[in-house]
Amino acid sequence: MSHSAPHAPELPYCRNCHYTLAVPRPVYCGHCGQETDLHPPSVREMLTEYLGHYVALDGPLWRTLWALICLPGLLTNAYFHGARRRYVLPLRVYLSASFVFFVGWALLPQGPTQFIEAGPSTQAETVVPATTKDRNEAPASGASAPRRNTQIGDCDPARPQSCNAVERWVDGAMHKAAQMTLEQWKARARALAPYAMLAMQPVFAALLLLTFAGSGRRYAEHFVFSLHSHSLWFLALLLAIAASLEGSLLMAVFAHGLVALRRVYGLGWWGALWRGLVLSCLYFVLLAMVATAFALLIAATA
Repeated sequence: MSHSAPHAPELPYCRNCHYTLAVPRPVYCGHCGQETDLHPPSVREMLTEYLGHYVALDGPLWRTLWALICLPGLLTNAYFHGARRRYVLPLRVYLSASFVFFVGWALLPQGPTQFIEAGPSTQAETVVPATTKDRNEAPASGASAPRRNTQIGDCDPARPQSCNAVERWVDGAMHKAAQMTLEQWKARARALAPYAMLAMQPVFAALLLLTFAGSGRRYAEHFVFSLHSHSLWFLALLLAIAASLEGSLLMAVFAHGLVALRRVYGLGWWGALWRGLVLSCLYFVLLAMVATAFALLIAATA
């Protein structure tokens, strides 16, 4: 059994596409672009290659971050005007920002588990000794607590044979949801809000399309603006969680969005303000609905 050498022997053709290489030997194949000098990659090279597909680590990153944070709307306009190499592309900016957020959030003491496990809803309750009457009225050992009889169409939870699998699942979800307190719902929704933001990114682009109906802009253009907006929001949310600055950063992000709307869509201050307020209200209502749906789904499958 042969062992691979530290460097693969040089061949007159590309190992990937078998295209005959020029002389002198080029660094990259002129047909498929693969390197011609192959060697087992180091751990550093493997990590750089892996992260490079998801996180922007190249030179334009810092220029892009500066424009994203300090020059609202510039990245979107630059992309529309064809500056595709000077800055990191919108999707890579978004993937980089969301990656940094979720990694940083998981490492913070105020991470997602903290919101649920240490929320006000999970504090220890005061234990009151049971009276003799309470003990007599308590269900026998091994008996489950009575369930609320909720009729779902022709399905009667008291008669499981009358329900199909979907109806039984819905009944179980409603039963588990009814057992959660308001504080538990708030804690779970807050913990799931960043995940809901991922789902809301294309929805926000649709809201922009509706808000600027008749402007002649296509959905793809609003999608680019949404990518840049959510990239900033993820970074701001991470800073807000780490430094407990939710209120002040919320106002700063809103002001940042107004300036971006003016630059990208050519609005005046009043036009940007009322559109920003409408978009914010719709976005947060839908975000709360998506986060609540996620919380209900998790509660039903737990």
